[in-house]
Amino acid sequence: MSKELLSPDFTVDTLRKRLAALNIALEQKRKDLKELPEGHLRIAQTSHKPQYYHYIEPKDFKGVFIPRSDDDLARQLAQKDYDLKVIKLLENEIHAMTRCLRQICRGGRLPTANSSAATKLGDLYAKMCPARQSLVTPVTLTAEQYAKQWLSVTWPRRPFSPDTPVHTTTSGIQVRSKSEVLIAEALSRHNIPFRYEYPLKLRRPSGDIVTLHPDFLCLNVESRTEFYWEHFGLMDNPDYSNNAAGKLRLYTENGILAGRNLIITMEIQSEPLTTRLVEKLIYDHIPQKKANTFSSYGLFV
Repeated sequence: MSKELLSPDFTVDTLRKRLAALNIALEQKRKDLKELPEGHLRIAQTSHKPQYYHYIEPKDFKGVFIPRSDDDLARQLAQKDYDLKVIKLLENEIHAMTRCLRQICRGGRLPTANSSAATKLGDLYAKMCPARQSLVTPVTLTAEQYAKQWLSVTWPRRPFSPDTPVHTTTSGIQVRSKSEVLIAEALSRHNIPFRYEYPLKLRRPSGDIVTLHPDFLCLNVESRTEFYWEHFGLMDNPDYSNNAAGKLRLYTENGILAGRNLIITMEIQSEPLTTRLVEKLIYDHIPQKKANTFSSYGLFV
């Protein structure tokens, strides 16, 4: 069989899913707009803190001062101003994407997107001043906002036995081995958020549900996808290696696959885990050109 020259094209399915999501967002934003007050918000930056003004007529841009006791009005007006621009961008993107789908399905060439349609929704929020950002809930979270929200989850920790050696990362997370410290430090160094020993419920072939605690649940912030990292550090031990094999089989049966959403590292006494290997695995799973641009640490409770 000859080598495949061109892999299957999933563009149409992706565009249709995006178009459906855009229409849902547009409908919701139009609905939200009806509940917001009349007028707009003007923010005056002072040396101490921003001041808010409510204006209705464009000619009266100065507006009426909004006291701090009525911050909710400022928040609603800021959200309205943001939503009006979001609606316009959503309409532009829907129009452009509809044209793209029609062209693709007819076998024609893709149209060139105009500048307004090509504008990313995230840029609209990113270009706001901090005072206005603090009043607005964006339709798409920034990478930092998404990671912070993802890291805010809490769960009960698995206990450490009193005779367990203490291994702690620089961010204060207690883990169970020096190799796990190495992995945790590398993840933090590359700004990859993670949860240590976050519980995972899997189904056995018998139908029973079992709860496992993978070493690391990691987040690729750019793609908004999660992946697991399991380190097996005592593979010299027959009982340990047999248990590891059973665990990996259970992962596979539940759609958690090495190379896709699971990173596996192993070591024996004569072949310890190295920083070089950990770095290579991180680079292969999340290329550095796509690395996050904010500082994050693993979360534990």
